[in-house]
Amino acid sequence: MSLPPIFPKLNTINEYKNPAIRLFGNRFFIDQTVLELLAEFLAVVYSEKNIGKDMDKIFYQPLPPLNELQRWFRSTDYKLYYKPSVKLNLKLFSLFCTSPLDKRHQIHEVQLRTLRRVLDGKIVSSNRKNEEVRECLEDLFMGFQGAGSERTWCAKTFYPLTPTFITQETLWNETVARKEEELDWYESINDFPKYFGKTKHIFLSRGGELLYLQLCNLFASEDRGIASFAENVGIGTQEKDLYYLYNSLNKGFEGLDDALFAPLNKLADFIENLDPETHETTNRKEEGMTCDWCPEESWQEAFLYAIELNRVLNTSLDPVERLELLQMGCVLQVMRSLCAQSVRYADVPLPKGRGGALGYAWIFSHTDRKQKLISRRNLQFNLRLIQRAIHNEDLINDTVTERDIGRAENKHGHKFFRTIGKRQGIIGPWRGAEPRFSMTDRLIRYLILALLPPEESCQYKDFLKRLYRHFGIAIEGEELADAVLWSGLPNNCSLNEDRRNWFTEMLRAGGFLTELSDNCSIVRNPFSKRNNEMAGDDYEIYG
Repeated sequence: MSLPPIFPKLNTINEYKNPAIRLFGNRFFIDQTVLELLAEFLAVVYSEKNIGKDMDKIFYQPLPPLNELQRWFRSTDYKLYYKPSVKLNLKLFSLFCTSPLDKRHQIHEVQLRTLRRVLDGKIVSSNRKNEEVRECLEDLFMGFQGAGSERTWCAKTFYPLTPTFITQETLWNETVARKEEELDWYESINDFPKYFGKTKHIFLSRGGELLYLQLCNLFASEDRGIASFAENVGIGTQEKDLYYLYNSLNKGFEGLDDALFAPLNKLADFIENLDPETHETTNRKEEGMTCDWCPEESWQEAFLYAIELNRVLNTSLDPVERLELLQMGCVLQVMRSLCAQSVRYADVPLPKGRGGALGYAWIFSHTDRKQKLISRRNLQFNLRLIQRAIHNEDLINDTVTERDIGRAENKHGHKFFRTIGKRQGIIGPWRGAEPRFSMTDRLIRYLILALLPPEESCQYKDFLKRLYRHFGIAIEGEELADAVLWSGLPNNCSLNEDRRNWFTEMLRAGGFLTELSDNCSIVRNPFSKRNNEMAGDDYEIYG
């Protein structure tokens, strides 16, 4: 066994000593919040992009053109460049008042007063004072604050309700600024790298980039046995066609920019352009971000993720609810990626159970005491599996220290797996010595949308099989018996009995289950398909 092959084929992987980054890609990181994981993923989706440094081949569609992906797959040392907006004026106007007092600088206050003065001069109102209108606008945009309540205003993240609110990470270099006695706003933005930072990846830590690279890796090559893998998972004929899936995903991502938000987008752009010089200076054409790499073998989990994303994106949902579900999908994909890659590289024999399609199993519980205990043991087995994979001798050479290994475990490995699961309620309780996989109403809602196309249904037993194949989630029956064996536990016959009460109750409460008889229940996705045409539009070479 050797180092995992990576996509794209960069030489920089040898510069990293951290075995978790070498194993899982650069990078999943414990300090990145769930909201910022999704925001970073969407930042790559909606930014202008190019592969390599050829600026003549910039594209604007969500996913790179297929022929460019295929060329990229064969290339060496080419990175994906993307350029999200900075939108410093919009952030200052919207989020300065939520910034802690000790993190506010005098030049920021001066610039904010300038923006307010310009805005007041442009407001025309017959029944309200200009100051009242402006304060209403400030309150409106303040409501879109997402993550980072204790950070400086520019380091905060908007809730990515619309692509207009997707911005680049921007950090204020307070230490340098304090040394300058007569600093002004325009001096700070003209020497942007000195006073601001936007490439440190402290809060937008590349987790979203890694998820995006997994999708690129999936569509970059067909010569991988995708048809066979899709058949094993039970994917339908249409969805296992990569060309259909590619076009459908592009359409789905474009549909997130809902026409409903057009007035809000125009208002946000108007505020950003109250000071055109700041806008133009901080969004210089030549400056952008680069994505690193993901494991080439991750195409299998990326294929499942693409199927699930496509179904969620093309279901008629409230925009806020859709973003909440996309956050759930991001977390599940991160956890799935960690386990799938660990199965491939953990240098230990696995127990007798097969696991799901990717070779691992998660036993979920809710109220049943015995299943809670089994779920705890199963979670511990998954954590040990990730830990052992990080300790693979091919990932650790003479330059790797104990500190590197400890950081890999704490920040990128099994402790990260447990923490991100807790943040999304997939692992619980939040505090306590014996966490377990826990089923929630929000998770069930996502699973229904991800495993069943809109307005489609299947038998309950078939739904349990899909759940196990896609996510390795075991609830009862044959899947639970297999997951128990996979976890290295004795096959307890009592767990093979029909223990449907808690899970079917949750499905029924959500309106997803119809019981036709004692032996036949139907699980149905009650949501309708989005009212847009998904077929027939192929994307051109450069969008």
